[in-house]
Amino acid sequence: DALTEEYNLKILGDNSIRELTIDNEKLVLAETEFKWTDSDANYGKGFCLGSINSIFKNVELIFLCEFLDYEGEKFWTKIYRKSSELSAGIGMQKYIKTTEKYEKFLNKECRYAVSWFDKTSFLLEQKCNFN
Repeated sequence: DALTEEYNLKILGDNSIRELTIDNEKLVLAETEFKWTDSDANYGKGFCLGSINSIFKNVELIFLCEFLDYEGEKFWTKIYRKSSELSAGIGMQKYIKTTEKYEKFLNKECRYAVSWFDKTSFLLEQKCNFN
């Protein structure tokens, strides 16, 4: 469809984590610092705060993130995922607040894939289609 615009976002970052495990339940609190770039030639930095809660192999992840671009514009997202395997998961990112430049993303949900390496480093790649 010629009217559909594909938008891609790449995030490369590191997690600082604190965890507590009791029997089969583990709670991880994470603070993430990252750099990002997108298919509209924007780039910047950001951070997330979140939790990863796992009971046996069932994992629930929720993060809130703030993105700052090179022009001082911002957007905020919520990342969430339920998965039985955290190492190479697919999840959703929802744009929950934006400054004017990023208004077209407001309330949009996009699918992402994340890959972890070196225990706390990650690459997140997101693809969206907008009409």
